[in-house]
Order: sequence, then C-alpha cells, then structure tokens
Amino acid sequence: MLLLVMLSCTLSKSNIDFNPTNSMCLDATVANIHSAGCKAVSVEKTMYGITKIYCYDRDDDSESEWINNDFLGIAFGTNIPDDAKPICTDPYLIMTTSER
Repeated sequence: MLLLVMLSCTLSKSNIDFNPTNSMCLDATVANIHSAGCKAVSVEKTMYGITKIYCYDRDDDSESEWINNDFLGIAFGTNIPDDAKPICTDPYLIMTTSER
C-alpha cells in the first residue's frame, strides 16, 4: 500500500519554476496556482503592505479556485479588506483570497 502511495506521488509531480521568497505562504500560493494549470502568475505590489497574486495566463481547460480567484499577501499591521478571507499566515504576511 505504501509503495502505491509513493508511486502515485512520484508520477503526479511536475516541475514549477519560480523564485522562492522568505514567505512560505507566498511560495505555496504561487506553486498551487502553477500546479492548477496557470502558465504565468503575476505578483504585483498594489499599495503599501499589500501584494496581489493572480493567474495571468492559463491553460484553456484549467478551472480551479487557484486560477479563478485573486490572492492578497497582506503585511502585518495592514487592514484586511472586507471581501478577503485569510488562508495562510507566516512571520511575513497573511495570505488571503477573494473572488475576482
């Protein structure tokens, strides 16, 4: 049974190219967006303390919350927008998600 689980994990792996940061929440969000079928992820500072992350270019058949939603990396001390839901926190930021 363990061999079957290990084999399925090995076969389903794909390589994701991105520059890692010190934030595990930001890195995991970018990796999940890529893994869901996004060809290009945009990471842009929108205003002080907030970084917007979203799928800029995707495969035509890709449908996922990782692809369809916007993500906001919010620095501690910055207000979280009312329509955003926290999904991850680390020592550097709070990652939130909201519908486009």
